[in-house]
Amino acid sequence: MLERLIILAIVVLATLGIWWICCVWQRRRIEQLQEETLPAPLAQQILPGSPAVLYFTTESCVQCKLQQSPVLERFAADTGIAVHKLDAVVQQDLAAFYNVMTVPTTVVLDRQRRPVAINYGLAPLPKLRQQLEAVP
Repeated sequence: MLERLIILAIVVLATLGIWWICCVWQRRRIEQLQEETLPAPLAQQILPGSPAVLYFTTESCVQCKLQQSPVLERFAADTGIAVHKLDAVVQQDLAAFYNVMTVPTTVVLDRQRRPVAINYGLAPLPKLRQQLEAVP
């Protein structure tokens, strides 16, 4: 019995350690992106002065169409924040710039067009609102 508890504790600690490393990595990546210049295709589309959301999807992403798109439509309607839909396959350079590993991915930009949050996978409406509130 004691051995099982020790194994469970090791698994829990390892899981927490991996989660912490991922969080630190994502924070550092966002800090790096904040110092880089916005790619030219986005600089032409997104005007400075108001927050925006980049929504990376693909044509074949069912989860994007059925779950993430309705959330983002409601988010845009409720907040008036522009949501820019980007195809991760067609615009691979932008997807690589934001390190998009999966779709859907959303990137919340501040008023100076710098990322404040990157959501890999589904981003629920409350989470997006919370991230928007963090925008100065």
